[in-house]
Amino acid sequence: MSKALTYLAKTRPEAATHLLGFYKHSVQALDDKTRHLIQIVTKVTVGTERGLRQYAPKALKAGASREEILDAVLMAFPAAGLNKVLDAIDIMREMDLLPEIPEEAPATAPQRNLGALEDFPLQRMHSLRRADGDLLVYRSGVDSVVVYSARCPHSKANLCRGTDHGTHVECRVHNWTFDLATGRCLQPEGGAGLQVIPTLVQEGQLVLA
Repeated sequence: MSKALTYLAKTRPEAATHLLGFYKHSVQALDDKTRHLIQIVTKVTVGTERGLRQYAPKALKAGASREEILDAVLMAFPAAGLNKVLDAIDIMREMDLLPEIPEEAPATAPQRNLGALEDFPLQRMHSLRRADGDLLVYRSGVDSVVVYSARCPHSKANLCRGTDHGTHVECRVHNWTFDLATGRCLQPEGGAGLQVIPTLVQEGQLVLA
């Protein structure tokens, strides 16, 4: 429940009770996925970014695919117009909730050299955007470095767009948090950890193994 609705429930409890009761009973025949997809359509139509950020991850969690989320955004076009639809697509891309753009096969083999080891900051997340898959680099010590796939093992969201907390990174979709030194999932406990990408250091350069 939003802060505004929480405020309304405390200051005008009778009005809030009727409002929430109406909403609950008006959608009781819909499953969660359908209800959240419809919410995406309405939020795009009225141009509510906060609502869009709230309901799009819920739709994904309820089983909607990224293709279905994109279709819901496009369904708003007749009422919302092109500008609101494009704004919503920008937001959904930022949250990594839309289908991947098909990539052309690379003409050459992937570049193995990731950069000079000393160029990666100590005890800070460093994002590497690559055509063959984005990476996270974490250098815990002068000569200690680990590289991970940037894909969240839970939502498949791109952690390059996650929230950088220094020693750990938080996925913006469902707030899973990962320790960058070990790749272990911190929240929720027992969640799948980050995928380690084998690397080695050669003459001061960090390269894929």
